[in-house]
Amino acid sequence: MSDQPLTEAEIELALSELPGWSHVGDRLEQTWTFDGHLRALAAATAVGFLNEQRGHHADLTINYNKLRVSATTHSAGNQVSAKDTDLARAVSGLLD
Repeated sequence: MSDQPLTEAEIELALSELPGWSHVGDRLEQTWTFDGHLRALAAATAVGFLNEQRGHHADLTINYNKLRVSATTHSAGNQVSAKDTDLARAVSGLLD
């Protein structure tokens, strides 16, 4: 998977296939809401294992029953790359 930054057009095309994800600054982000804190925590743990398996680590933020996943590629100068769109697909497959 390439570390090269995606163009704005490539990001927009990827987002058309990633419902709920947004391009915010130099990242792709989505927030999920769960039934309580423990479910959000369990989801974060599952995403953490997925990140580790893929060798690409999104930032995870838990606010009580919400989990925000935020991905950027540091080796691409902190810009969105195909690694981020691929990870977003995988996270959506896990949490949606």
